[in-house]
Amino acid sequence: MTTERIALTQPIDSRTGSFASDAYCANVFFDTSNGKRDWVKRPGLTKATTIASGTAQGLTAYNGNLVSVINNTVYQINPSSYAVTNLGSTSASTSQSYFVNTFLNNYLFFHNKVNGYLLNKSGTLSTINNTTVVAISIDNPGLNYSTGITLSFSSGSVSATATVVSGNITTVTITNPGSGYSSAPTCTVNLPATQTPTGTGTSGFYTVSVSSASGIYTGMFASGTGIAPNAMVTSINGTTITLNIPNTATVSGTITFQDLGSGAVLTPALNSFPAGPFVSGAVFLDQYVFIGTTNNRIYNCNVGDPTQWNALSFLSFEQTGDTLIGIAKHLNYLIAYGSSTTQFFYDAGNAVGSPLTVAPSYTMEIGCANGDSLVATSNTVIWVATTKTYGKSVYLMDGVSPIKVSTSHIDRHLEADSLTHVSAYVYKINGHTFYILTLYNTNKTLVYDLDEKMWYTWTSYNGSSENYFVPTFYADANNTPYCLDSTNGNLYYFNTNVYQDNGQPIYCRSVTDIRDNGTTKRKFYGRLEIVGDKVAGNMYISHSSNDYASYSTPRVVNLNAPRAQIYLSGADRRRSWQFLCYDNVPLRLDAAEIDFRLGEMDQEQSVGSGTQYKR
Repeated sequence: MTTERIALTQPIDSRTGSFASDAYCANVFFDTSNGKRDWVKRPGLTKATTIASGTAQGLTAYNGNLVSVINNTVYQINPSSYAVTNLGSTSASTSQSYFVNTFLNNYLFFHNKVNGYLLNKSGTLSTINNTTVVAISIDNPGLNYSTGITLSFSSGSVSATATVVSGNITTVTITNPGSGYSSAPTCTVNLPATQTPTGTGTSGFYTVSVSSASGIYTGMFASGTGIAPNAMVTSINGTTITLNIPNTATVSGTITFQDLGSGAVLTPALNSFPAGPFVSGAVFLDQYVFIGTTNNRIYNCNVGDPTQWNALSFLSFEQTGDTLIGIAKHLNYLIAYGSSTTQFFYDAGNAVGSPLTVAPSYTMEIGCANGDSLVATSNTVIWVATTKTYGKSVYLMDGVSPIKVSTSHIDRHLEADSLTHVSAYVYKINGHTFYILTLYNTNKTLVYDLDEKMWYTWTSYNGSSENYFVPTFYADANNTPYCLDSTNGNLYYFNTNVYQDNGQPIYCRSVTDIRDNGTTKRKFYGRLEIVGDKVAGNMYISHSSNDYASYSTPRVVNLNAPRAQIYLSGADRRRSWQFLCYDNVPLRLDAAEIDFRLGEMDQEQSVGSGTQYKR
């Protein structure tokens, strides 16, 4: 009699890009310790609340709350009381939403590939529009202006102040951007009124006393009896005026103070938030919000202010002839992904246009199949990649180097899907970091364990069938890992102490590769025992002798029995096994131990060994 141990931790094998044949594991993850690899049930889902009915388009955490977009409506959810507040609607879009928090959570910026939006701390949602004045350029600073000048505008409620240094207008600060503009107003520099106070006595050297200093500003020019020509006011202390040149005689009578400024040209510009469609992703880097457009431009807001965007604040994704697919932040870089290339940009502090500059030495000929597969996390970015040759793979960024992490079997699953509709996020629990990638077109979710470097599939049961893993958006709030159902607006949280998904069973399954123990001689199987923790649940065991075309009637093993085993398991030359448990119990199992004997001479030529874990 020969004893063999078959590991339940079966890596995904695939000859056709489906789970109809070959080995895989569903709804579990592997946990390796001291050379032993356990088969562990994934966390279950506990329902927190139903936000609203409809298709989910995004979930994020902001200012102590959760923010979701469902059917183009924005909701705020209190993670303690689960009170839901409708914040308003977005433009019609079938896209998911892409979020970034700005400095100190002053704003939550997001876009849906059509428009951009801002949510502030008070809970006010607004659409970023181009009907406000965002900047006033100084085309000519002028000459001889005093500090008393004011600015006025041809229309609207916009207001601004000017700073004057040595008679020149050096800066213009907008105090009210106005609203409702279809075209930019004109700006006029208004001089303060001429003042004619009376001199009140003999002046000191460089100074003159006046009856009233009201309406007199530094930078105005003084004239009158005893006032030297071109005497400019440099300071005012009460009614004592200091001039830039000494008086040549005793001051008496009326003194004229006048602003002689002229020549300034100030040009207002309306906000220039770029027109969509936008590509996947949004990045916050060095006080700038960045978004990409499908015409290969990467735009940024004004520094520290996501409400203001300048038409010239962009750079182009143009080092290659590629098309921009998505953007992501990695370390201190903005990474721009094309369909077959990737470029890195860093903040060079450029004074004009975009602050970014390309890092040409890091350009690589690996692109992105779908920007919605991009996830930046824990000093890396992981995504579904394409190259100039056919094929799709999953890569992660190690520093500035791309590392392929998908196997040929996973690549077959990717190539079997058009990848026109995907979603992805990263979830970390119990020392495992999972990249959860859902392929809607082929109804599957692929999960990569960055720590075990293994792939699994996770599913959801809807009462009649297994489908892709329905939580397709993720956010962490109050140290709780929340996720949003893709179709019904349910908000869940991952719960390691729950072994169902909102009352529905979790189908934990291990399908092995076809095993013949090195010989095609017939094997007669006797005892089969499940090795692992004891739990009050059942394991359903079946086998296939015809290359996965059909399975035997499942036999039940009580996982809580002193010996979780069955006998008389039939005979085959080559066989694959299926192990299934869907009871509401935790699972941590190792292997199936099987006794068999060969049906011909020399039955002991094949000897047993320990559990053989596949890489």
